[in-house]
Amino acid sequence: MKLIAFETKAFYKLIDELTNRVVKNVESPKDESKKEWVNAIEAKELLCIKSTGKLNTLVKNKHITASQHGRTIVYSRQSILDFLESGII
Repeated sequence: MKLIAFETKAFYKLIDELTNRVVKNVESPKDESKKEWVNAIEAKELLCIKSTGKLNTLVKNKHITASQHGRTIVYSRQSILDFLESGII
């Protein structure tokens, strides 16, 4: 077993820092609607479509923006929202 010793002042500083981080995360949880990039499932939900082919067609026709990282494809939430506002679909 290892023992870690802190000076009292350093210990309370560590506790304060930890408490501040926890409070910050509780007060402003990560809002999923603020994510810049979404996966295919979320993109189809935003677009109210079920077909991956339709999603791919929207990317191919440059109506929405996609980015591929390895085998993972993500879609720009803002481009999807802009496309929906355009009224093309």
